[in-house]
Amino acid sequence: MSKNRESSLFVAALVAVAGAVSGCGGYDAEKAREVCAEHVGDVTSPGLAASYADCMDCFQECGSRCAVMESAPPQFACP
Repeated sequence: MSKNRESSLFVAALVAVAGAVSGCGGYDAEKAREVCAEHVGDVTSPGLAASYADCMDCFQECGSRCAVMESAPPQFACP
């Protein structure tokens, strides 16, 4: 195998690993909106708006690992 071919395969493998690692963890915005709509509901008051924003941040960062705290309004934590 030529050096150019080996280098190309190595770079392709690095790109694949980097893509897989960057995809781990959080939800995309659409999935986070769906989950937060279930947890927070309609955002009609300033208190819920802050809770919804926390929810979005948590689920976009941690995905299914986001912990929903038992509080009112709901709070979210990323372990």
